[in-house]
Amino acid sequence: MLQVFAGDAFLARRAALTALAELREPDPGLEIVRLDEGLHAGAVREALGQGGLFGRVALFIDLDEAFSGAGQNVERTAVIDALADHGEALAAGVADAVVLDASATPARQKRWRELGRLRVLPTPRFGNLTRWVAQELEAAGVTVRGDVAGTLVDLFGEDLPGIAGEVAKLGLLDGAITPERTRAIAHRPAARSAFDLTDAIAGGDAAAALRIARGLLEVGEAPVRVMAVLAWQIDLVVRCAALAMRDPEVTPESAARELKSSPYPTKKALGVARGLDEPALADLAQRTVAADVAMKTGRDPAWALESVVIDLAGRFARRVPGAARQTKGAVAPRPRPAPSG
Repeated sequence: MLQVFAGDAFLARRAALTALAELREPDPGLEIVRLDEGLHAGAVREALGQGGLFGRVALFIDLDEAFSGAGQNVERTAVIDALADHGEALAAGVADAVVLDASATPARQKRWRELGRLRVLPTPRFGNLTRWVAQELEAAGVTVRGDVAGTLVDLFGEDLPGIAGEVAKLGLLDGAITPERTRAIAHRPAARSAFDLTDAIAGGDAAAALRIARGLLEVGEAPVRVMAVLAWQIDLVVRCAALAMRDPEVTPESAARELKSSPYPTKKALGVARGLDEPALADLAQRTVAADVAMKTGRDPAWALESVVIDLAGRFARRVPGAARQTKGAVAPRPRPAPSG
């Protein structure tokens, strides 16, 4: 049988490994051949040919690992052709193949459906993300009291591996799990402080903003992680602002339903959004995106984070009465690192 898994990289990989485990369960001696880095069509044909000669074999083919770079479509297609050539053996159960192709295009997905069983697992977002977390908690046997699923979304955003790891940890604990207990156990300072950082920026308080950013880095949070959470929450601020402009009486509860987001971050985002006009929101979003891009294209991550925090707070200081006095001569980013080499 040929099974293919696509969609979200984490969910697809986890499902593929589960499928392998299910193949081995009735047959502990089943030989599993892993093909990833250095993969070529000849290796697939050889492995499947040996299965026909010496007994049943199962292949785990990781196309994401094998063809992670650009311009490898020819090699990938050759591997798929090799699987197609052994379609009868796979269909008859003489051999099994589990394929991970998380980034499969619509054209590849169509061909996979023609060759075997394709399962596409999209990344859950907004309300679907909270429902997915609730399902993970239930599957792990976690007894919850209160909105634990929403709390995990608040803390981890769309970090599915992080959420899954935290759920596994909660599953080992005795007693009911509450949102408060979840926050204490998870210890995710980036998520808890990111709205404090946004509040400080929107209030024009560069000193406080830089202190929060540096505090996150000092407790071990990666600059890219802090930037990702900040960007996610600023996006929520912008979307809340759009709702508030359309309906000035919008409530946090109705905003959460409209945006399919969790109540706690939506309430915080709406509070920030109400103090900003359209030009300020556009400036906030554009400069955050620019800093995120700079951070991921060679600029020193910590320096990029601190610089954008000071830049944005300084700009908002000019919009908030009395805030400019807080930033004048108060803070400065660390000296920019000298280029390596």
